[in-house]
Amino acid sequence: IIYNLPMMNIEYVKFQKKYQSQVEAMVFEGLKDTAKNDNEDVKNAIDSYLKRSLNEDLGDIFNNYMKNGIFFLALQRSSDMVLGSLGAEYIDGKQFRLKRLSVKIGFRGNGIAKNLLNQIETWVMKQNGTELILGTSEIQRNAFKFWTSHGFGVDKTELSENGIKLFSLRKDLKL
Repeated sequence: IIYNLPMMNIEYVKFQKKYQSQVEAMVFEGLKDTAKNDNEDVKNAIDSYLKRSLNEDLGDIFNNYMKNGIFFLALQRSSDMVLGSLGAEYIDGKQFRLKRLSVKIGFRGNGIAKNLLNQIETWVMKQNGTELILGTSEIQRNAFKFWTSHGFGVDKTELSENGIKLFSLRKDLKL
C-alpha cells in the first residue's frame, strides 16, 4: 500500500511506552520484507536475529534507550500510527550506537529515515557526542545504501556464522 505523504502530518517525537508494540511489529515486518527474495537460510537467520533482538533491546525500548540514549519515532499525527523509528545508545566517550532504523512498508523513500537520522544527530551533538556507529548486513541492501549515502563509511567487514557479510559503519559528527 502506498500512501500519499505530502498530505500527511508527520511528527518526530521521543519514544513513549504506548508505541512499544507498533515499533516491534514495524521492525519485524521490515526485516522480514528485506529477506523476502532470499533463501531459507537467510530467512531463518533473520528470524533468529529478531528473536534475539526482543531479548536484547527491542522488547523494552524505554528501559534500553531512554535512560542512557534516545529513541525517536516518526508518527502520523492524524492516526497516531508509528511510521518510523531510530534509536541511539551511549557507548563511551563521545560515541553512540545507532539501532533499530525502520520505516513502515508503504512509507519508505519519503525522507522519514533521513529526518529520523537528523533528529538523532542533533540530539547526540547536544550530548557532546561526536561519533555514530552502527552495524548492518548485506541482506539489508537498502539500509546499507542509505547509511553510506548519509556520510557513514565502512569501518570493518566480517562474516557471520551463516556466511552473511556484516558491516560496521561509522560517521564523525561536526560540532
